[in-house]
Amino acid sequence: MMEYYIITGAILVILASAFKPKLGLYLTALSLPVIGRDFYIQGLIIPASDLIALCTLFGFLFHLFFTYLFKPLKREKLIWPLFYPFALFFLINILSIIINGNNISSWYYFLRWPVFLYMAYIFVPFNIIKNPKTLKKTVILVTISAILVLISGFASLIGQDWQYSFFRLKSIYIFNSYPFGENHNLVAEFLNIGAFFILVIREFIKTKKGKRLIDALFILSGLGIILTFSRTGWITLFLQSALYLFYRLKHRPREKMTAAILACLFLIVISPLFFKMSSLQEKNTSSTENRWLLTEIALDAFYDKPLLGQGSGSYIDLVAANTRFSAKYGAPVDSHGMLQKILAETGILGLFSWLFILLYLVRFTIITLNKYYPRVNWVLPFALAALGGIFFQFFNTSYFKGRVWLPLVLFLLAIKFSEALYGKKDKSTPYPSQLK
Repeated sequence: MMEYYIITGAILVILASAFKPKLGLYLTALSLPVIGRDFYIQGLIIPASDLIALCTLFGFLFHLFFTYLFKPLKREKLIWPLFYPFALFFLINILSIIINGNNISSWYYFLRWPVFLYMAYIFVPFNIIKNPKTLKKTVILVTISAILVLISGFASLIGQDWQYSFFRLKSIYIFNSYPFGENHNLVAEFLNIGAFFILVIREFIKTKKGKRLIDALFILSGLGIILTFSRTGWITLFLQSALYLFYRLKHRPREKMTAAILACLFLIVISPLFFKMSSLQEKNTSSTENRWLLTEIALDAFYDKPLLGQGSGSYIDLVAANTRFSAKYGAPVDSHGMLQKILAETGILGLFSWLFILLYLVRFTIITLNKYYPRVNWVLPFALAALGGIFFQFFNTSYFKGRVWLPLVLFLLAIKFSEALYGKKDKSTPYPSQLK
């Protein structure tokens, strides 16, 4: 019975996306943080967010087919963003799979994760979002989804013992699942993106009351990240905040004293949480040892096949075959760091191709900030939100997931529209004022 409802819902999303692709995109944006609600169809395990993205992809492809066949005058040139960097990465993955024996599981992993990521979360949004208005709506929906994660996190604190046991902000348990993931790192990961999306939204607010409300939401989001007690969440938030202050104070030197005072007050207020984090890390040696062992497994795999690695998706099997890990930690887990995983699975060539993608994005971001900030205020928090999610993957497992890459795509689209508008408008006019 459940499969019937799932299939019916999937068909409806495909049809909606075929006739109105924006609807599928909006559903995808709203469902980005949903990671603890999986659907089971004929032995396949499909996360809710990926199922919606998959249906949107099918619907959009049907839309393209129908347009090219019956409406030739409305044909539009397709955009393949980041095509060459990803094409190089895909080529090396394919070579790695072939050299390692054309393993079916490797082919499945390659198509299921890297290829699906590109098609559903990069190619589709880039070709659906044709104007700033659609972009703005998508950004708002991603922000709403982050606020829902935040509300869920604070709701999870109710009932926890704050005095005698360790408490942390995590996803609330509802309908027999943790909708935003059972692990606190998954909550921190999306809040690191969502917090700075909130600052992007602030640039569209005109009233002082509205801006104060947005400021309060940003502060609560930062507090939420801190209360997850996620080490990666803290590191990412620190780097995002440091870069935000660096660029802001670079152009507004008069605010340096105010920023220093506020930073000191903030550190004083949350100092008890620093002590709690320190206490936690003293007891949390198992997690650190786990990560070190996972890194050792990756390096051993790299030394064995340094050029093209062990094959796409093979890392989890390498962990399962490691006696030390199985004896101490049980079931195998994926690499807690994208570089280790890619090095083990695709070797040094795969690592260089992935670093090429990352360095391209970092270079693009730096050029964009130097070109537009501070005339275009939203560009700084948008960049920090996009790259914050990517940086998180140096220590986490969402490297091929839409929750990380769609925000980056939205940032790239925002710059694309900004370039077009600045070609026609007075360069002194801030871009957000055009988004109406």
